[in-house]
Amino acid sequence: MTVSPVKSQFIRPLLGVFRKTPGTDENGYFRLLNDKLSRFSPEDLAAAAEQIALEAEKQTWPMLKDCITACETAKARRLAAEKTQDRPAQTNPDAGMPEEAAMRILAAEVSSLAAEACDGDWIVNLVRFVQAQKRIPDGREISDLRSEKTRLDARIEERVACAQGRGDLSGHFVNLMIDGIHKRRASTAVRMKELLQAA
Repeated sequence: MTVSPVKSQFIRPLLGVFRKTPGTDENGYFRLLNDKLSRFSPEDLAAAAEQIALEAEKQTWPMLKDCITACETAKARRLAAEKTQDRPAQTNPDAGMPEEAAMRILAAEVSSLAAEACDGDWIVNLVRFVQAQKRIPDGREISDLRSEKTRLDARIEERVACAQGRGDLSGHFVNLMIDGIHKRRASTAVRMKELLQAA
């Protein structure tokens, strides 16, 4: 059974950050998220999830309207970047390539780049690019993907520093956020390397 982009790119990464949902119907909340966010591309969902994780100040999942706003913001930023780079914007937000298909393309066409991205912890960024653009990034775009990972790491370090300044970090939700991001990177790298070995 195919997992929806909302579950794989938005809900799953945030499970390591948030512990409880608004209201009393947890399953209803996630069904509503899956329904209302399904119009966004995998790239926008993933970017929104990262931003929500970095800005989270409590362990309760955000309200639906805040999730939609985060996705709208991520989409607007992506479209603005595409316009700046003089590339046609993705016209169908639901036309993103499945993650597994993107990884197979990377394994078949640019195995050395995929291996480098695994070792450099930016494989998630690379896979998301191929999902959204349905092509391999060029040299400038590869540099941008590396920089995007570096910027995220810097924001994580800032969050850790703030949490340490408030006291005990071990029980703080920041640990959950960081753990979720690292697990996502690690699991994607493992699956990518398996495909590289099989190629």
